[in-house]
Amino acid sequence: MNMPAFNVDNLTTTTAATTVNALVAASNNARWQSAYDLLENENAIFQMLDARFPLQERSHKDVKQYVVYYRHIMAFFADGSHCGFDKPKQFAAYNGCKEQPSSILLRENGLHVELMFNRASARGKANASGLEDVQIEFPTKRDFVAPDGCDYNI
Repeated sequence: MNMPAFNVDNLTTTTAATTVNALVAASNNARWQSAYDLLENENAIFQMLDARFPLQERSHKDVKQYVVYYRHIMAFFADGSHCGFDKPKQFAAYNGCKEQPSSILLRENGLHVELMFNRASARGKANASGLEDVQIEFPTKRDFVAPDGCDYNI
């Protein structure tokens, strides 16, 4: 029996949109993962941030507020002191307002880490900076063999 794998003619617009949205969500979930799901505890998350995206002084766990200052991120502490990132070029982008971003996107070796803030959430209330989640981007590379026998990578 020769059946098509996917019959587009029977697909309604709503079903097509739902299918596309589900596929995009699934691919995003495979590419981005919460550090809270990957690492054993919150201290491990802050150790990862300190190792990969070090501040000029102190630790990310001591930060009270992150502020976008021109093209840099400034980290402010409870005692009023502040500093920037040791490698300022790791700052890629932000969402929200400069004085209190809702998220900060950092970049290392072509991959990204997103710091997400929400002081109203349970996790955000427990953190001085309001950090709700840390999303880590993973490379989505697959290796295949092409018909001619050569490697085919995506």
